[in-house]
Amino acid sequence: MELALNILFFLIVPTFWLGIIRTYLSYRSRLKRERSLYDSAINPKNTEMRTFFISLIVLGIIGSLFTSLVGIEVSYVWIIFYEIVITIALLIPGLMIPFTVLFGTMIIILIFGNKFYSNIISGHFKITLQNTMPEGLDFLALITAMLIIQYVFLKINRKSVNSPIITKNIRGNKIASYVFNKMTVVPLVLFVPGSLFESTSPLWPVFKIFGAKLTILVVPFLIGFRFKFMGEMPEKLLKRMANAIGWLAWLSLGLMIDAFIWKNLWFDIASIVVIFAAYLLILRHYKKVDQNEGKTVEQSIDGIRILAVKPNTPAAKMNLKIGDLIQEVNGKPVKSENQLYKALQSNPTFCRLKIKNRNGKLEMKESAIYAGSPHEIGIVTFPNN
Repeated sequence: MELALNILFFLIVPTFWLGIIRTYLSYRSRLKRERSLYDSAINPKNTEMRTFFISLIVLGIIGSLFTSLVGIEVSYVWIIFYEIVITIALLIPGLMIPFTVLFGTMIIILIFGNKFYSNIISGHFKITLQNTMPEGLDFLALITAMLIIQYVFLKINRKSVNSPIITKNIRGNKIASYVFNKMTVVPLVLFVPGSLFESTSPLWPVFKIFGAKLTILVVPFLIGFRFKFMGEMPEKLLKRMANAIGWLAWLSLGLMIDAFIWKNLWFDIASIVVIFAAYLLILRHYKKVDQNEGKTVEQSIDGIRILAVKPNTPAAKMNLKIGDLIQEVNGKPVKSENQLYKALQSNPTFCRLKIKNRNGKLEMKESAIYAGSPHEIGIVTFPNN
């Protein structure tokens, strides 16, 4: 019965269902854009939904193990407040601010207390800094868990950016940018004071830990990341960003230990603000790194620029990369899509490519190609129109 009620709470909250809907809409939007630009989808499979559910399971296990071992205890007021704000954020198209919502709701609860909503209604804003439990320490522990989850989320999905968006630079040349825009809803096990729920539901699972009445809840948390890449290779930069967030998780863990020693709410608030500021600085830093790279994926007159590589194709087997420039096919120079296809048809079962990579190094690539479709090696190039 307890397990059923815990799962029911995770499913009743709209965060999970809105996450599924938004993920599906993101998938449909990608298909529509790719078919409009390139006549066919780069990857017609719903990789967005696959990412959603695999991340939900993997990150849910990792995160819940951490929160259960640490014993993170938060108030039901904060949980409901967080779920309301994150639900509103999910309803706004294109908005991806899971950490802003997480940090913001925590600061409000810590400064104004669990009855902040009544202060808003009455118009009397006052700083209470009074809590019946050490929420500041628990919030720091929860932030640490979320940073660990974000680190793993970026690590396991860093190779999934493969859908170019076409724009033009100031010279009027076509350039490609890439957007990492993925999300999931992670179930985390949290402890909530049991007495808070007894008045509303006598069936709610309540037990005692060291004499204190607590209930276990499986709470949905939004994990997502949106970043537009212009210069750096998405996979390379995502790996560096993930590592930076991993180091931030270590900092958060250290501050959590200090908070346990100091037991000062102002220290807890300052620590949360410092971590949030550091998170924003990481995003800002790597945005500048990407802008200063200078190696944009730009249309070239010296060959065929690769915008994307379709999975499970000869191009994928040859390990072709985004930004590679095809200069020769089967010994013939190519500078247009028509020349590329004619050169491929000169040998319907095998292709040999001369490639200039993003670092200017020349490479030779070769592979067998599909019988009956010599024109399809699995690369995406700039559209003619």
